[in-house]
Amino acid sequence: MSDFLLKIFENETINKLPLDKLYPILESLDEKQLQNIATTYSLDINDLNNSEKVDRIGREITGRFAEVLNTFDEKEHKSFYDFYNGSVDYSDENVYVNMKKFTALGYMYLFLSKSGTYFNFVIPVELVEMYERLLANS
Repeated sequence: MSDFLLKIFENETINKLPLDKLYPILESLDEKQLQNIATTYSLDINDLNNSEKVDRIGREITGRFAEVLNTFDEKEHKSFYDFYNGSVDYSDENVYVNMKKFTALGYMYLFLSKSGTYFNFVIPVELVEMYERLLANS
């Protein structure tokens, strides 16, 4: 991966082994990463301890998942589906814009590979299950 991409996603990158569940992922984020997600949802988490921050952000992500997905335009839906499906076209410049959006929403997390050359992106299991229910009902 180019240094350019590493710099673009520097704030979103988690330099730990990938996790697949939302709350352990949130617990692994640093203060700045938690604050970035909280800001997306207009949450004030400044006076909370870390476990309260994680709980508040996690409830907001899961509680508003369907509502926020319904605000996506067609290209964002396709991009999220491609990430969910594991068939991402990285030559599409919108992929990187949407990666920023999905990480800011707490829908996707970027774990740096052991070699530091690429990202392992993770959509938490809880969100995958919610998304699959939404797909089944549409």
